[in-house]
Amino acid sequence: MKKLEMILIIGAVVGLLMSLFDVPLNSLIVSLFFMVLALLYFYLGFALFNGIRFRNILKAGSYKGLGIWRIAVAIGTGIALSDLTVGSMFTLLDYPMARSLLTFGLVLTAIMLLIAAIRNAKEKDRFYRNIILRCAVFI
Repeated sequence: MKKLEMILIIGAVVGLLMSLFDVPLNSLIVSLFFMVLALLYFYLGFALFNGIRFRNILKAGSYKGLGIWRIAVAIGTGIALSDLTVGSMFTLLDYPMARSLLTFGLVLTAIMLLIAAIRNAKEKDRFYRNIILRCAVFI
């Protein structure tokens, strides 16, 4: 899923550049890549951030060794990054409610960043460092 995420991020950047240069059909490309990226974060963020492969999502063995904090932080981060992605798309396309989505997304991302920083100080786990990096890049 990490390859899919990178492809979608590159597509979103291309859509952003198309929007800046006012290329025809830029809103279609922006909407497509930003929404698919937001859906990936929202529905599959817990698996993406925990390194669970798509074919193993429904297998109980994939979740052994993951604590409740890791799953909760992954779900919260997925929701926060999804909201920021949709808010960014709304801003680029001049849709209403963009400011509200960005505000909610930034607050939730800051909370997830704070929780991940506290948990990283206690556990020194690579998972929390990756969450901190993702949240910092989106903020």
